[in-house]
Amino acid sequence: MKNCLLICALLLSLVSFGQAPQQMNYQAIARNASGQPLPNNTTVSIRFQIHDQTPSGAIVFQESTTAVTNQFGLITLAIGQLGNLATVNWSNGPKYLQVEYDPTGGANYTDMGTTQLLSVPYALFAANAAGGGTTGPTGLAGAAGVAGHTGATGPTGLAGAQGSAGATGAAGAPGIAGPTGLTGAQGIMGATGAAGPSGIDGAPGVTGPSGC
Repeated sequence: MKNCLLICALLLSLVSFGQAPQQMNYQAIARNASGQPLPNNTTVSIRFQIHDQTPSGAIVFQESTTAVTNQFGLITLAIGQLGNLATVNWSNGPKYLQVEYDPTGGANYTDMGTTQLLSVPYALFAANAAGGGTTGPTGLAGAAGVAGHTGATGPTGLAGAQGSAGATGAAGAPGIAGPTGLTGAQGIMGATGAAGPSGIDGAPGVTGPSGC
């Protein structure tokens, strides 16, 4: 049974004219003859070929490289990192990507199939075209993702410094006068004071007339 390579994704960079890198991202799961993912840190060999017009057409690009699997058997590569994708004339018809694979890291490649490159890779053509094409309309915004779980409450922060005392407020209006209090009880009579000194004798009175 042949070794197999399960293609997970073929991701191509989409950037504006004049900024497109001449590379295409490629990811796949590298498997053994039993269909199990290869162990972590396994070096495998990959050869990419791009055919012009048909799956068996002229080869307009070829690149051989190696990759190392992660714990899931996943490999990640950039097509064009060693070869020159700028030489591909994307404007003159369909292009087909052929992937060949050697799980031992050598050059004993097994053909894993050929797939047509659809519209996405032609961003590379837009980057090389004279003057560039007209920018298409912006696509619709995707639906909002599900809200994540509320995180744990963080620790209480340190108390801030005491602020300056505010200005004294205006005096309030005088309050209403309270009712007159009850008359208190009569106090105890005080002690009799000492007798004062005798007064000065008055002048003698006028003698009255004698009787008849």
